[in-house]
Amino acid sequence: MDNKVKVKNLISSRVVLVSNDQRLRRVWEKKGAVKTIPFEQLEEAMYEPGVEALFRDGILGIDDMEIKIALGLEPEGAAEPVNVIVLSDEQRKRYMTVLPVNEFKQKVKELSGEQIEELARYAIQNKLMDVEKSAILKKMCGIDVIKVIELNHADEEKIQEN
Repeated sequence: MDNKVKVKNLISSRVVLVSNDQRLRRVWEKKGAVKTIPFEQLEEAMYEPGVEALFRDGILGIDDMEIKIALGLEPEGAAEPVNVIVLSDEQRKRYMTVLPVNEFKQKVKELSGEQIEELARYAIQNKLMDVEKSAILKKMCGIDVIKVIELNHADEEKIQEN
């Protein structure tokens, strides 16, 4: 196993991982940023609930399944992610456009709170306004996708008028 673990920021916010016991501090400035952490340091840091939550909630991710299993994030012998489901932008688009509402409702229940918020942010950024799906997202994470898109549109119109 490689001594360095590539850890990726999966959300559109700045993320800071701090483990004082391990003298470990990493900052991911934006979504998609990748930082390396020595495996032994990360393995020890995973005993801290806050560090573990960053991975379990889908805020930070590791692509290497072997490392995920070694860190206890996924069960032994798993070939696909089971515990931590992280959506790509293509999957988010599919969820918000072509996925039937009943299936959408079931799939969203499998996601962590952070991933649900990320789905809502994606819908806002791409102006995907499905009334039923937006209502489900509002109920689950408190973000009213349609209202935010409408407010952003109003702001854009004001800026263009000036």
